[in-house]
Amino acid sequence: MRRRYHLHLPFLVYCGLTVLVAVAAINGGSNLLFWVFGAMASALLVSGLLSGVMLLGLSVRRLLPAHGVVGEPMSVRYAIRNRSRLLPAFNLHCREHASPGESGWQDRIRGGLAWIMHIGPRELVHAEAIFWPTARGVVDFDDVEVRTSFPFGILGKSIVVTRPHGTLVFPPVLPLRQRVLDAIVPAADVGMKITQHPGAGDDYYGIRELRPGDSLRHIAWKRTANRDQLLCVERTRPNPPKLRVMLNLSRAPAEDGDAAAATRRRREELAIILAASIVEAADASGLEVGLSVLGLATAPIPPRRSHWHRNKIMAALAEIDLDQPRLPALRSPAVEMERIGVAVVHPGRADLAVAREDAWHFTTTQMHHLVDRTEAELATLVTPAAAAEAAS
Repeated sequence: MRRRYHLHLPFLVYCGLTVLVAVAAINGGSNLLFWVFGAMASALLVSGLLSGVMLLGLSVRRLLPAHGVVGEPMSVRYAIRNRSRLLPAFNLHCREHASPGESGWQDRIRGGLAWIMHIGPRELVHAEAIFWPTARGVVDFDDVEVRTSFPFGILGKSIVVTRPHGTLVFPPVLPLRQRVLDAIVPAADVGMKITQHPGAGDDYYGIRELRPGDSLRHIAWKRTANRDQLLCVERTRPNPPKLRVMLNLSRAPAEDGDAAAATRRRREELAIILAASIVEAADASGLEVGLSVLGLATAPIPPRRSHWHRNKIMAALAEIDLDQPRLPALRSPAVEMERIGVAVVHPGRADLAVAREDAWHFTTTQMHHLVDRTEAELATLVTPAAAAEAAS
């Protein structure tokens, strides 16, 4: 824990007035001015001591969400406990501390401020700050600063507590046009099929004992006649259509020169956004979705469908490091044999050789036709921080 004092404008003005009163009291010899000077000096002393002791009795804990999304508010909570048995705490401002000249979480997110009016002795209070993510990736927080100017607002005091913690910021998701998803996964080629698991389908799976909640229509009366207990027919579980999204990042921006590298880095960020949008639309439509990143040492994610699986894919897209060395795009035999729809997203010109013949290929130049956003709105998706990182 580090303790600091902040000399801001009210403190300087107050000190100036105190000096003027002291000079006037000495020159004039007025008892009233001496009383005023004593009161002002006492207020300054109390402001420094009381709030300093108050802050030393605090403990701070950060509560981060599992993830954030670019362009959407992210709530960060702080649990502040007052360990003092006698002194309460007032007017506390809690925020993330950023060291001057250092790049970190402030490159990917705009900070927020939490405020607490009062914490009683031995009490625990939660405060909430709203942050706005501006770029995808890993966000690492380090220090938490708690500041107050209680009781008179003259002198600012703060404590800085080291609490290393990190979270992920997912890429933004844009609404995909429905006709795009219908074209990628035609029902005739990769429609519903049957799995080897029990469920609520129509095909026969087996016989089991009747359980509470089973419908009487599912009772196997002929098999039940030879037993002393009721048996029912268990059906198979239908398997939804599958889609594999392939993100082609096999070409490094450094191969194009400085100016072209910055443009291609922006296109790669847009390609990640388009891949995330396709994954979100497919998951919302009931499809099982998988992900393959070509050109980076990233293991392919098999197609599944669940809330946790969707977050796993979004986390994989958020963690992509575009500064990694690129690998040639190799076609996987296991992926080639899948009975699945394939959508390939390219940052630049489409390379048809990276996927099978029936795959759909999309480029970032087509995004205004694929999503419900104009070209002007798409131009604002990549932040200036990401463009500066690409230029470097």
